[in-house]
Amino acid sequence: MDTLKPALQRFLDLNKRINDLNKQASELRDQRRTVELDLSALYASTRDLPNKVELKTSGMVFNVKRPNEWKKGWTLSKKELEKLLHDILPEHGEEVMKEIERRHTPTLVSDEYSFELRAASKSD
Repeated sequence: MDTLKPALQRFLDLNKRINDLNKQASELRDQRRTVELDLSALYASTRDLPNKVELKTSGMVFNVKRPNEWKKGWTLSKKELEKLLHDILPEHGEEVMKEIERRHTPTLVSDEYSFELRAASKSD
């Protein structure tokens, strides 16, 4: 147990720092979203604004994707997949879903350790 204490303390300290940084990042994302909403309003009301702006000072390029001119990336949850299968294959959707689960479940088993830090409950 003595060898575990220093590692646990480091884990706790790093976890706290990560949580603090995540909070700051979340606040920055909220601020960026506000600016994105302002930009959206500006682009919606001014049709001649460019879709591409080279920002020479930062060496970056600002690109604008206008509504209905691009596709979002997508993911499909297990629940959504199940619903689609039942809608598309009403007689076989359940069987197909079970087969997908049977094949996919083994790939979800991790061969690594995982560590979690959470508040202790009375049952712990």
